[in-house]
Amino acid sequence: MSSILSIKNLSVGYDKNKVVKKCNFELQAGEIAVILGASGDGKTTLLKAIAGFLPHQEGEVTFKGEKIKDSTQKLIPGNEEIRLVNQDFELDVYHTVEENIKNRLLRFDGDYQEQRVKSMLRITKLTRFRNYKALEISGGQQQRLAIARALADEPELLLLDEPFNQLDFQTKSKISNHIRKYLKKNNIAALMVTHNGIEAMEWADKIIYMEKGKIKRIDEPQAFFEQPSSKREASFFGELNRLKIGEEELYFRPSFFSSEKTKSFSKALQVDFVQKQNLGWYSIFTFVFKGQEFNLFSTEDISGLSKIFIKPINFID
Repeated sequence: MSSILSIKNLSVGYDKNKVVKKCNFELQAGEIAVILGASGDGKTTLLKAIAGFLPHQEGEVTFKGEKIKDSTQKLIPGNEEIRLVNQDFELDVYHTVEENIKNRLLRFDGDYQEQRVKSMLRITKLTRFRNYKALEISGGQQQRLAIARALADEPELLLLDEPFNQLDFQTKSKISNHIRKYLKKNNIAALMVTHNGIEAMEWADKIIYMEKGKIKRIDEPQAFFEQPSSKREASFFGELNRLKIGEEELYFRPSFFSSEKTKSFSKALQVDFVQKQNLGWYSIFTFVFKGQEFNLFSTEDISGLSKIFIKPINFID
């Protein structure tokens, strides 16, 4: 299968300072990838360079087999089949929600415009705000409008920079699920930037993990969770327990335990129960092992356990 997007040895920076360093990866049509890393690791810079809005110091970006011209090679940067949703949204704030979406559809006939506007409003849950000016809606609603506008003319590649960071948990869950289903149904490839590993696992077919401007690993979400390369990488995907036993340090997820010994859960620990914190559908149980407290997550009452078997993480690096 040929890729829709190919990044080869791409380096991007400001003056002589390289922010993105020799990055390589590919994206297939309809594939959803997430660029994950901490603030300052070059995620947004990489995304903007892919869109053609920043100069490429080295390497190239190809879309559907054609090289993307960067901001030094094209008077008006960008590509009509690639849409970028920035964190600043770039809305026409004095236009209505409906007008913001329709402005992306001016080259199409009226029936198509109306159908697309209606569809985008439904997907992003903005139908009842269609006649509000963009400046009259909340930041989270503006974020959803920016996504609706980007999808309006059916691009083949969607680039998203922290697209759900202003949404509350309930709205975020619904909207992100609707948009992901829409992308998959319409075979639209997407590349999303986030610093949230849990969000990356929920959204991605594959995760592109960055550190200090370099791509350190590309893998499936579950592999990152279960077999992280390093403690830094592991920290993006949830809580990590650390226990010191003599000269040995053990790291394991709060969910990586069993009350019985198995092939995967083979390391035995004699423990004492400390406390329970109920968080709705699951609880956090705090135990102590040789003076060291740690947490376990469970949907069942495990407060009576005095011996557990854990699955330690063996970091690749």
